[in-house]
Amino acid sequence: MDEKVRDVVSFFDAVAPYYDRITRMSGVSPVFWSAYLVDLIRRYAPGRRLLDISIGTGLIAERLLEEGFDVYGLDISHGMLRMAQERGFRGRLVRGSFMQIPFGDEVFDVAISTFDSLNTVLYGMELQRIFSDVRRVLRRGGVFIFDMNTPYSYRAYWDGLERIDEDEELLVLWRSYRRGAITTLNLDVLLREEGNIYRRFSGVLRERGYSLDRIEKFVRRAGFKSCLCFEHMTFKSCDKQTMRFQFVAFK
Repeated sequence: MDEKVRDVVSFFDAVAPYYDRITRMSGVSPVFWSAYLVDLIRRYAPGRRLLDISIGTGLIAERLLEEGFDVYGLDISHGMLRMAQERGFRGRLVRGSFMQIPFGDEVFDVAISTFDSLNTVLYGMELQRIFSDVRRVLRRGGVFIFDMNTPYSYRAYWDGLERIDEDEELLVLWRSYRRGAITTLNLDVLLREEGNIYRRFSGVLRERGYSLDRIEKFVRRAGFKSCLCFEHMTFKSCDKQTMRFQFVAFK
């Protein structure tokens, strides 16, 4: 693990107790997101054994458990997995990286990756290797359901973003800028303690948007038979102003 990856993991370990609140403050609805995933899985995926790649605290995966799926969660952050356990997540949790998935061949019926986890992969060949490894752990006929922010979203929304989210205890500062293909997000999480003293956690996250053509090319080269793309949270076709791609890749 290189130094930049260690720094990112350390940041997520530190903010894990507040992560669910941060995501909700930013406008993410785990209820609607998980319902959309359930719909996708029911339409396209066989079987019920599921791998959630970069599961975080298990916010999304909880609904999948309630729907009867046998959920395995993978995350590189020990802090995130610990929070999932403390929240009572009943699936099976494994610490590891999507750069080398620690499961055998043909174990799962479906794999999912949510939020912008795969956008943190900055090189196309690495992304293709991840797709190949996901395909390896899927059974014949299995599907990989994943979403990614688009290049348009990094240009139209993330470039030059400055935003503050706040509740009674937390202050979250978002600042991001784009240089070429890479967008850098500076995220500061301030925890209000007694006497209005703040404890600060700071992270630097780097992400890349890939075009629809490139992602589909990597999916094909990884060995998937076919791939569908929708605008996230819908079943509409993608266009030049799609903010987030939703993919379903078939083994």
